[in-house]
Amino acid sequence: MHRARIAALLLLLSSAAFCFLFWYLFGNSAARPDEFMEGVVRDERGPLAGAMVRYQTTQTSVHSEADGRFRLPRADKQPAHVTAWQDGYLIGGASVEQAPLVITLQRLPTEDNEAYRWVGSDPNPRNGQNCGNCHEAIYREWSASGHARSAHNRRFLNLYDGTDWQGRSGHGWNLLAEHPDGAGVCTACHAPAVASGDPAYFDLRKLSGTAAQGVHCDYCHKIADVENVQFGLTHGRFALKLLRPARGQLFFGPLDDVDRGEDVFAPIYRQSRYCASCHEGTVFGVQVYSTYSEWLQSPARSQGKQCQGCHIAPTGKLANLAPAHGGLPRDPNTLADHRFFAGSQLAMLQNSLKLNVHCVAGDKETKAEVVLEADQVGHRLPTGFVDRNLVLVVDAWDRAGKALLPGTSSPRLPDLAGKSQSGHAGKLFAKQLCDFDGREPAPFWRAQPDFKDTRLKPGQPERSTFTFAGRAERVQVRLLYRRFWPSVADEKGWQDNELTVADKLLDVASAEVPGP
Repeated sequence: MHRARIAALLLLLSSAAFCFLFWYLFGNSAARPDEFMEGVVRDERGPLAGAMVRYQTTQTSVHSEADGRFRLPRADKQPAHVTAWQDGYLIGGASVEQAPLVITLQRLPTEDNEAYRWVGSDPNPRNGQNCGNCHEAIYREWSASGHARSAHNRRFLNLYDGTDWQGRSGHGWNLLAEHPDGAGVCTACHAPAVASGDPAYFDLRKLSGTAAQGVHCDYCHKIADVENVQFGLTHGRFALKLLRPARGQLFFGPLDDVDRGEDVFAPIYRQSRYCASCHEGTVFGVQVYSTYSEWLQSPARSQGKQCQGCHIAPTGKLANLAPAHGGLPRDPNTLADHRFFAGSQLAMLQNSLKLNVHCVAGDKETKAEVVLEADQVGHRLPTGFVDRNLVLVVDAWDRAGKALLPGTSSPRLPDLAGKSQSGHAGKLFAKQLCDFDGREPAPFWRAQPDFKDTRLKPGQPERSTFTFAGRAERVQVRLLYRRFWPSVADEKGWQDNELTVADKLLDVASAEVPGP
């Protein structure tokens, strides 16, 4: 009996020893310090809790504990640098060879320096700070964007000062002539770096220096956050929290591991609110820009998608922000496209619109059923400037080539669609502004606040049935995008106002034709 008890005790001790050994080898991470990189994050006052710590350029990250300590799992290919960031601080870092590994973060300045001199975007060896000197690829992308042209876009200035494409005055709509005191609203978004006391603030034709570069690199990367305002009523620069340094440099952005002693991670760069103050605007009582509020009501927002997910989606081609200038190789899928949309405007429209047509011909009548949908977008189509419009045009011909007239119940295009399309079977998708005398189109500064809005809503197909008197041999369905109303474009002399998004010439015998 005594021996049995001893044997049972030895078995119990053996089991306990085995469990301890298993826990030590596999369950007790603290017992294996060689598997972790350990260190401390602090500021001038002491340890910092909750700082984001990562191996630079990787996705491997942890948060510092209450005592400022962190433990990063070691990697097979050990990165050379560890960075840390905490709200209210510059990004800091230290070499993995440093022992002990201590990252000391510096606090951000508390006041914006309004006397700060903006840094130019263009490459210029005489100005060593200019963004394009090091960030050549990003500069080229930005140069191809609407942001780079915001202050000197020719069509914008034609509307602004009443000139035509040739620069001749007295041609059509003229904001400055009718509302000179309201010109600052334009400046707030189109040239946000202009100081309020600058003569160019109320006349963008007087722009000079870096401010003439419009929505430029240095301005965008001095935005620390967005004010708590009602978007649409506070415009552009007045809804943005800038933080410009009194000494040295300071850049905000979407990466939390850029350690140059002048960089700050700002979560707002990954949020649609960053775009809202310039892409939502009620001006002179008219909701001219509504892209942000459209996104708020879209399926994209409910799915957690932000504007940046489409408009600065990585191209996969950029793998270093500043090659040959100290930049680090990065995952191309983490670096934004500064053109703000991929490819051409036409390609963007074709990728975001779905068009399906089904035709049936009888002896006395031909029927074309058309389904048009805004697909994979987070706003209505078209969006942006208030005068953009989409035109769906449907035409039919008999065997002899004679055009068939639309049936009495068939939707027809109004005069607003232009002389060449007025009366054709079709539909207009647009904000349709008219003035207080009922004239249309009307510039937003002369328009009634209430207007008809027929634009496509994302995820809501627009179904239309068009009928024609007689048996059709062929049916043509076109989808046209206009940058401005045809009458305005004609008066201003704009030659490339229209893009053909889709053009389907159908044999009526075909049952169904998808596109574009």
